[in-house]
Amino acid sequence: MVEIGRRPVRSWPAGTLLSVLGEPDRQDLLAIGTPRRLARGDALIREGEVGDDVFVIVEGCTKVSGDTYDGRTTLLAVRVPGDIVGEFAALDGGRRSATVVACAPTVVRSVGRGAFDSYLATHPAADHAVRRSIVAKLRQATRLRVDAGGSAAEVRLARLLTYLSEVYGRPVADGRLIDVPLSQTELAAMAGVSVPSVQRAMAVLRRRGLVVPGYRRLVVRGDIDPSAPVPPA
Repeated sequence: MVEIGRRPVRSWPAGTLLSVLGEPDRQDLLAIGTPRRLARGDALIREGEVGDDVFVIVEGCTKVSGDTYDGRTTLLAVRVPGDIVGEFAALDGGRRSATVVACAPTVVRSVGRGAFDSYLATHPAADHAVRRSIVAKLRQATRLRVDAGGSAAEVRLARLLTYLSEVYGRPVADGRLIDVPLSQTELAAMAGVSVPSVQRAMAVLRRRGLVVPGYRRLVVRGDIDPSAPVPPA
């Protein structure tokens, strides 16, 4: 928490929707809807279901995944406090395009489509911020698909770690901590590479002093150049 005058104001992770909203718009969004608590592993949204509520993540984190045609589940993204999920179906009235599951004890505010539409109509700056957020999500999804189609495994992982550290990293003494519990299997799914490839690339990055891995935590030191392959081990 940080204090502005005498009123405590929560600091939201950089790169999230709530971090870019002005304080009045942020407080108005958090004042609508109803709170909902999820235990780790609880599904907030399921791919293909009908629903148009928008969920504002207040605490915890979630993982966004989708099913492929051959029955595999692929991790698409992570969402942290300050992010919203479910806005695609709320805006176009379609079915849910992905599954969202809590990966830690999580608190969200559930906002109905009508209330969300009214909020955006009366808060033009927030409406603009939501649309920019959607574009950013689509750009990242496109980048991941392009990487999966032609880039080397090392490049895909480097780009993914760079993205996660820039959007969700928080400063610590030795770099930026990606404070989201992701296993190597999940990193492999997001990067579209095999687990052995992630293990090899991570070992190289660790030897170069660019990452400090731990159990479901990762510190990124400096910039990982996503434009060139990581040298092989």
